[in-house]
Amino acid sequence: MWLTGRTSATTTAALHTALSSPTTTAASPLRFLFLAAGPLLLVAAVGLLLRRRSRLRDLAQPLAIPRAVFAAVHRADEAGIRERAAEEVARLAGHAQGNRAAPAATGRARESCATAEALLQRASGVPDLAGVFALVHEGRTALDGSKAPLPLCFFHPLHGPAARRIPWRPSDDGERFQVGACATCIRDLRSRREPDTLTDQRAGRPVPYFDVPHEHSLWSATGYGSLLTDTSLTAHVQRELDPSR
Repeated sequence: MWLTGRTSATTTAALHTALSSPTTTAASPLRFLFLAAGPLLLVAAVGLLLRRRSRLRDLAQPLAIPRAVFAAVHRADEAGIRERAAEEVARLAGHAQGNRAAPAATGRARESCATAEALLQRASGVPDLAGVFALVHEGRTALDGSKAPLPLCFFHPLHGPAARRIPWRPSDDGERFQVGACATCIRDLRSRREPDTLTDQRAGRPVPYFDVPHEHSLWSATGYGSLLTDTSLTAHVQRELDPSR
């Protein structure tokens, strides 16, 4: 209600006393302070709790290599890819050492990690370095306990994990395969465009890696895991690195 000139003298005096009281003046800012700070403190507490739970979840179930890593690697030169591959091998080793997965899964992850490290030492180009990422991916999916894990993208493993498997045949008269493909490559194929493909050297010129005869290329023979049905990529790479196995 608006105050008018007809307000009684008693009421005016009471208002003057209340407004000039030290207790009222001091208490009002404190109330505003608590009202303002309360929600901020609650948000901060919730944020701390979520971050703590996130750290615990990461230790218990390591996530796949972030897609941002693959995006950065795809733009990098060979030296940059090698550096990121070494980082991911070290990260897998840490997860395999400190996780709570079943012993069998931990054993597979450690085996993939050791194989990836050995391959990294002998990698002679981007196709081999892409194989390091494929092995790290296989080790991580073992720790995650995935029932039917998808491999990295068949057409270019540095695109990251496949979105799903699709039918593909290398030529009109060739055998049809079910290969893992990322969303980008699937869109390209549906639009009748050639997908971005990892290349290797054959007769001194770059060709799609899967066009290299299988007997001359481990990656062509395995499709970085897409063409395997009963064995792991880790086992194939181990035999390649040590034929006596």
